[in-house]
Amino acid sequence: MSRTLVTSLAACLLAACSPRRAGDEAQQEPPPQVVLHGARLSTYEGEALTLSGHAERLTYQRTGGDVQASNATLRVPPGAAEGGELGATKGLEVSAPNMEGLLSSKQLVASGGVVVRTGEGMVVHTPRLTYDATTRSARGNEGVRIQGPGYNLRSDRFELSFPDETFTFEGSVETVLGAVERD
Repeated sequence: MSRTLVTSLAACLLAACSPRRAGDEAQQEPPPQVVLHGARLSTYEGEALTLSGHAERLTYQRTGGDVQASNATLRVPPGAAEGGELGATKGLEVSAPNMEGLLSSKQLVASGGVVVRTGEGMVVHTPRLTYDATTRSARGNEGVRIQGPGYNLRSDRFELSFPDETFTFEGSVETVLGAVERD
């Protein structure tokens, strides 16, 4: 199984949900077929660890392939990124209060205050991030704040293409170069 597929499936397995409102349950799907509390994930390609993570609560609905997780963290260990993708050669960690994934579309939506940390020292904060495993790209329309070694960047919208190593920032964009205080 390819590393991209394994990573995509693992990422989708650690997706989180927003709570159901009272009275909406009659119109929604039946309860999930699997509910895990304190779920841990380790994904391997051969003997090499390619992704690990945990979630406070994880649900899976087999009929639609919906996966939801709360208070989830995904970690790509150093050297595990396919082709040494930009920002992940020294490892990558994505944390969010809510993640939702759909196995069939290989998409993951993280929300509620997403934080991405790279081993290279970059820290990304965004309210919501959508990752598409088929195109290996991420995007967001609710703003992004990035702190890196020697720079700060803020933007209204962003799109990141990992295969092209293209980062596009749109709307009001502000970049500050020089010494930067860390979170």
